[in-house]
Amino acid sequence: MSSLLLEGPIRTLECLSEKFVVDFANGIDVARDPWRSQQSKAFYLRLKETFAGQNRLRQWSLDGALLDSLEVSLAWLAQLTGTVAKSHLAATLIHERICQMEAASARVAYYSPEGRSQLGQIKQQLELRVTKIAQQLQAIDLYRQGTVHCEQVFSRWRAGHYFSFSPAGRCYVALQELRWGAFGDALRLGNEEQATQLLELARALAISRLAEDVNASPRTRHYYHEWLATPSAPGLMEHKDALVWLGNGSESELHPISYSVTQSWQGIALGMPRICSALRLGSAMTDEVLS
Repeated sequence: MSSLLLEGPIRTLECLSEKFVVDFANGIDVARDPWRSQQSKAFYLRLKETFAGQNRLRQWSLDGALLDSLEVSLAWLAQLTGTVAKSHLAATLIHERICQMEAASARVAYYSPEGRSQLGQIKQQLELRVTKIAQQLQAIDLYRQGTVHCEQVFSRWRAGHYFSFSPAGRCYVALQELRWGAFGDALRLGNEEQATQLLELARALAISRLAEDVNASPRTRHYYHEWLATPSAPGLMEHKDALVWLGNGSESELHPISYSVTQSWQGIALGMPRICSALRLGSAMTDEVLS
């Protein structure tokens, strides 16, 4: 990350790199702008420039047009997938996107023979990677690893790592950390009973931390402004933009809590309660992000 991105609490978010690589894969050869707002697009582009400056893409970026070519994009995706995207979720989602592109390449003349060859190679690499990660995860105690990760994330929250976000924003960020990391792997690949236990652990910790942050009991209700109020801190707009980007996929009808918490440039979703407790807010957000 650049020095600018390392200055605030964003530096502690492990999910940024995982989501970035998936977003990059989803943006290759897509005519429609996938960004819901200029804030999320701007933050993504800053991340893209930061990652580009960390590897050999710096040489390619001397020609801005080159960055948008299919062959260069695929080459960079292969590099990022091997060095940045570590989670089973990221590898799986990138593999799904490559499969979509490969299916389209058989019908569209736009793809060059080199591009089709690259797609096939990356697909094969990703299939091996997904299988290898899954085998490694099945060989360990997933429940214990998920529990440890969950406790680590909420300990960071309690230590103030996410303080520059609103109370509800801290909860959303923590849940995203879980989703993209070892906890999410355990949730998806573990047995049903263990997955239920992990989900309830995350729910309980989310509710408890939210209540502590507003100095109230879990059942005390507050007007939603109190949950969404962001404290004044250095890099305030950057943290807001990061939150908007993290929640870019939230839908107002399907994820009303997450949408209201992250998409601050929009109005509050109809499904967002105007007066709510930590119990209701934390429980609903846990279901929206992790279920």
